[in-house]
Amino acid sequence: MSFSRRQFLRGTSLGLGYLAVSSPMPGWLGNAAAATLSGYAGYRATVCVFLLGGNDTNNVLVPRDAGIHAQYLDARSTLGIPLNDLRPINPVGLAPGAYGLHPSLEKLQALFEQERAAFVCNVGPLTLPMRKVNYELGDVPRPDNLFSHSDQQDAWASGISNPSTVDLPPALEGKATGWGGRTADRLHTHNPGDYPEVTSFGGKALYSGGAERQPMMVSSSGVLEMKGTSDADFNTLRSEALADIVALDRGVTLEASYGGVFTTAQTFASARATARAAAWDALTDDARLDIDGYFTPPQGTTGWTLHTQLYQVIRDLVAGAVPSTSGGLGVRRQMFSVGLGGFDTHVGQDATQTALLLQVDFALDAFQKAMTRLKTEGVFGVNPPQSTLFTMSDFGRTLAENSDKGSDHGWGSHAIVLGDRVQGRRLHGTFPNLDLSAGAVNNLDSVDAKGRWLPSLSVDQYGFTLASWLGLGGVADRDHAFPNLTDYVAAATSGGFPAAARAYRIPFLLPDP
Repeated sequence: MSFSRRQFLRGTSLGLGYLAVSSPMPGWLGNAAAATLSGYAGYRATVCVFLLGGNDTNNVLVPRDAGIHAQYLDARSTLGIPLNDLRPINPVGLAPGAYGLHPSLEKLQALFEQERAAFVCNVGPLTLPMRKVNYELGDVPRPDNLFSHSDQQDAWASGISNPSTVDLPPALEGKATGWGGRTADRLHTHNPGDYPEVTSFGGKALYSGGAERQPMMVSSSGVLEMKGTSDADFNTLRSEALADIVALDRGVTLEASYGGVFTTAQTFASARATARAAAWDALTDDARLDIDGYFTPPQGTTGWTLHTQLYQVIRDLVAGAVPSTSGGLGVRRQMFSVGLGGFDTHVGQDATQTALLLQVDFALDAFQKAMTRLKTEGVFGVNPPQSTLFTMSDFGRTLAENSDKGSDHGWGSHAIVLGDRVQGRRLHGTFPNLDLSAGAVNNLDSVDAKGRWLPSLSVDQYGFTLASWLGLGGVADRDHAFPNLTDYVAAATSGGFPAAARAYRIPFLLPDP
């Protein structure tokens, strides 16, 4: 079937609303003044790595105490990692070698020992703090559709695990938003101009959406443009049709009204590309070569995608942090989102997770090396860029393995945090009790006999810690970005929960001097 340019023009106009949102303005280079930030005067970014499918962190972080490790092997006789195969780590305040990492995580082991990485233990979506008896009685609301992939991804990304029980501010009612996007709503005044605060190369899209601010959705190549197809004639037709739209005079027709939208989008994409190139060129030749080398995967690896996304994050991060006087964007705060799928390991988990964690290990290490290298670059002055990378996943998985040499959907899990401002070489939070021998009767950390961990820390606390580090402050801003957190902390306080549950933040980031 053939289409005229006019037909294509009419069909294309139906999707322009998204393009208008994705490419909102050419005026980020304007002269709007940034508000004063408390804390670090330079550039900061957070990087969300979403491990889609439900990463089995029971095999990522494993106790090496002989008795506890025996309990672990009792629950997973096939999946369990032998004691001598674990990569030992030495968390502060614990016995040397008390825990070990999955054999694939050699580089993360080194970063942990260098105090650049830490774990946040048994964190997950919660509406209110909950004990096992509350789970059994149902007198505290559970996250909606607990153990469902899509719903629990949304719970992690939104920070609102049970929308029907959360008193949302009027600005959020009826809107699907994420805690990253809502943080962007309130950090917007800290950046000069009108450049989007959140850039997504992958991960969970909901995380990036705000009530007021919209993310920039970019391909993993880093290029902001219309996606190409394998049909050369179609691509030509589309280019001609878009050129027609841009050329139209402003008028009353639908087609003419979109001329300005495309012009805005083209201007934005072109200016962004120019700033990225200029900022990258502002680095020394050695720095560019080193960073490119860090992200070059080992020979023979195929199908890896996470490192390419994080490389583009570095390119965008450099563009953001380089002052506008040197060709960059000169922004102060940014958030990034990337993702890696394949973690739904019901069957044959050993081989699948081993391969995925090798990819994660390489990508996270490359990212941290790049950030370390940027510290020496004079273009940033006395305040080199800082970043904190953190992981999220649908849920943890059952400690007890299934009959298909895999594990099933769980709840609480252990998150990785990485960066120079991380309170490293620590396990933040409480590691769960792995003894399932008494089934569901005596183990208060598991909601059933399979080892589904009842979270002891909430996603709200996890997210607010990161948002605060970026500069989110004040009760109004906190309640907008994390509308459930005040009630969570109040319930934890009145219910006599441990101190960690009564705190707004988890202390995995170093305080500013």
